[in-house]
Amino acid sequence: MSRERFIELEGVQVRVGGKVILDDVSFYAEEGEILAVIGGSGAGKTTCLRVMTGQIRPVKGVVRVAGIDVVRNREELEPLIGYVPQLDETGLYYEFSSIENACLFARMYGIPRKEAKRRAKEILAILGLRDEELMKKPVGRLSGGERKRVSICVSLIHEPRVLLLDEPTTGLDAHLRVDVLNYLRDINKQYGVTVGIVSHDLETAEFCDRVAVLDRGRVSVFGEPRSLASKVRAGHAFTVSFSKLNESDVSKIKNVKIVTGVLQVGRKTLKIFVRRVEEPLNVLLNELERAGLTPVSVTSSSITFTDYFRIAATEKEGESYFPQNTKPV
Repeated sequence: MSRERFIELEGVQVRVGGKVILDDVSFYAEEGEILAVIGGSGAGKTTCLRVMTGQIRPVKGVVRVAGIDVVRNREELEPLIGYVPQLDETGLYYEFSSIENACLFARMYGIPRKEAKRRAKEILAILGLRDEELMKKPVGRLSGGERKRVSICVSLIHEPRVLLLDEPTTGLDAHLRVDVLNYLRDINKQYGVTVGIVSHDLETAEFCDRVAVLDRGRVSVFGEPRSLASKVRAGHAFTVSFSKLNESDVSKIKNVKIVTGVLQVGRKTLKIFVRRVEEPLNVLLNELERAGLTPVSVTSSSITFTDYFRIAATEKEGESYFPQNTKPV
């Protein structure tokens, strides 16, 4: 049984100075889901976010967030959404602690200080900031990952129904990016808040229920990451490292009969996709030996949305994103 669509863009077009920035953009997330809007620089993802928050009015199309028609009733939207900007300094007071920041923001919504402190501590605990000393420390003295979690806390203090985040993992180390995305999943589960994440990072989709990929102002792919990953023509995937690896070696691997695709994931490491066969690892190793290639290490890998994206992009050289235009139905 489908739920209400809590983030929805339908046939949206945005023009700035006569230039089309978004063209016939359609995607959605149902209530309680996490949506990733992904694209490179200039793809239109930030414009999508501004459309969802009512900062930009489209010339065509419908935009609904938390059940509100954003174009017609923007004033009703503010108490229903939380917004985390890309730059923490635009939304936080660095001289105040995380709790004080949350209380200051809560005052805008008439939330009593005692209740605001209770909510802030609860949210920060879910976000992994349980240490009382960290809660009392000025935000300016926190790490980048800690400040990002404070920004998320502040945006949730008024219990919004939709949380929108602009590049929440930008500037963070790889392990911190994963931490922040995992914390967002925890928040999503704990409070049932619908989450929209704008990002340039493909891996963000792995943490989401739906993903929309933008390319030059249009939706090139929309769907559920797991369903899209299942379209990769392979039954198994292995991450394989070699002591040396050149273009000739890669060509030999691509020509192995059971191999359906190859992606480079390191200087001497490949992700190799093989069709469904009995004992796939043994068959692959035997085939590599016949080709004169001896791996240093081999590990079984899951097939991900990122793999689907990279394979499709590789197969369609010259296109920055997928060629098909898959729209929501």
